[in-house]
Amino acid sequence: MYNMLIVDDEKFAAEGILHCQDWRAHGIASVWMAGSAVEARAILLESRVDILVCDIEMPDEDGLSLVRWAKEYSAHTEAVFLTCHSEFAYAKEAFQLKSFDYLLKPVDSEELAGVVSQMVGVIQEREERSRHTELYREYRDLWSRQQPLLAERFWQDLLSRRILSFGDFLERAMKDAQLQLLPGERVLPVLISIEEWKRQLPERDLDMMLYAVKKSAEELLLAGRRGHIVTDKDGVPFVMVYAAEAEQAALGAEHWAAAGSRFIEACSQYFYCQVSCYVGYSADVHDAPECCDRLRDMERSNLTSTHAVHVYRPAAVPCAAAISDTAAADAAEAADLSELPGYMLGGQREKAVLFVQRVCGDLERASALQPKQLERYYHDLLQAIYHFLGLKGHSIHQIPNASIWISMPIRSLAQYKHWAINLVSAVMDAVREESESGGFVQQALAFMKAGVEEAISREDVAAHVRLNPAYLSRLFKKETGKNLIDYLIEIKMKRAKQLLDTTNMTVSMIAQQVGYANFSHFTKTFRKYYGVNPQEHRSGRGQSQ
Repeated sequence: MYNMLIVDDEKFAAEGILHCQDWRAHGIASVWMAGSAVEARAILLESRVDILVCDIEMPDEDGLSLVRWAKEYSAHTEAVFLTCHSEFAYAKEAFQLKSFDYLLKPVDSEELAGVVSQMVGVIQEREERSRHTELYREYRDLWSRQQPLLAERFWQDLLSRRILSFGDFLERAMKDAQLQLLPGERVLPVLISIEEWKRQLPERDLDMMLYAVKKSAEELLLAGRRGHIVTDKDGVPFVMVYAAEAEQAALGAEHWAAAGSRFIEACSQYFYCQVSCYVGYSADVHDAPECCDRLRDMERSNLTSTHAVHVYRPAAVPCAAAISDTAAADAAEAADLSELPGYMLGGQREKAVLFVQRVCGDLERASALQPKQLERYYHDLLQAIYHFLGLKGHSIHQIPNASIWISMPIRSLAQYKHWAINLVSAVMDAVREESESGGFVQQALAFMKAGVEEAISREDVAAHVRLNPAYLSRLFKKETGKNLIDYLIEIKMKRAKQLLDTTNMTVSMIAQQVGYANFSHFTKTFRKYYGVNPQEHRSGRGQSQ
């Protein structure tokens, strides 16, 4: 609600305006009256006046002089003039003072009410712009001062498996990053999937907005708890929540559903983006990469549920070699990895990892695991991996960081378990990424080119290749260097230009032909790409409309 001041030396005229309307219905909370410019100045200095309704002709000082003063001392105030004379000189000076309107007396109450309502709308828009500008400036200042965090580098290295996640390798890396978890603290990752930006923004502003999204996640998802907001090698944000296992268990799915929903709404309202949250499970630090991998798989395979919170549910654990309590002594002989290549070839990364965990569980129950037996399982797993890579046409040396993992000596079952899980995950992810970049992106390109004359969207393209739209967009950008939406618009504009140059179809027909139902939007987009509107482009080639 806003405040209005009526300035008129004729008391009855001012009272007539005061009582002619229910001003609260037009967004006005308080209405004051002043009989002179002197009284008006006192009110303007003492109280906030949003709308000034001012008579021009007054005996002590005219309204033009008063508004000129108000522009300096109450710059936010919008003014509308009232006058008995329709003289051009008055109107000219009123417009020079950027007054909102200029009305002749006696004023029609409905006309004045309409002008005041318009003024309220203008003030509201100005305040909204100011709020967004202030928010933008705040985050831009924070972002410009932000320095790379050692903790973020640590998580990037760990999640991409550039750090060995067992023994003192992990301890040293955590110490170098000054990442000190309290005794008993574990990590619960939350993947933030930015599914769609609702506005086209320059690259620098996108970076700033991504920073704002991460700060919002810190406020609403960490909510005062210990943790970090980090991005993985593909730029996907993760919230890493540090807490004791009991505390994390107490939070539960309902907590994350509520917190995630608040965060999703904040991103939509303030940061022009649609997001989803994928909530993981409580894990030791060395197991966090596997948890994050499972969240990535959840996002990748989610084709229908967007703008939502998704909580991880573990898959069924595949059976390894059966073992009875009475045969515990023979566990090391009974456990084998013969089923592993089948899971790997089937692209079932999670089941492959769970299978390795189950095998290691069988080995843990062995009464006496000998070093030679552990060495045999080391070579068995390498053989399974080499077999998988051979069938896929890959070499172990094509796998990022594989040389680090295969060159490390394994001296305990715990080390073997972490080594096996990370190596299997890294190998399967690398093979899948290469397959996707060559396969899914090419499928997407072919689909868009074939559908250039249809009203297809990013979601249609993602559904065609059966990938999550946000995941496909990242894959497309990584492979082509272009945004998927920008590429789709680009080929439509090229096709429109071709039709303009080679046919006599009307511009409106061409717009519909390339999937644009909104003619104005088509024209604006064409101008953005070619610097002229479609009609100007065609007339430049001497063709008729």
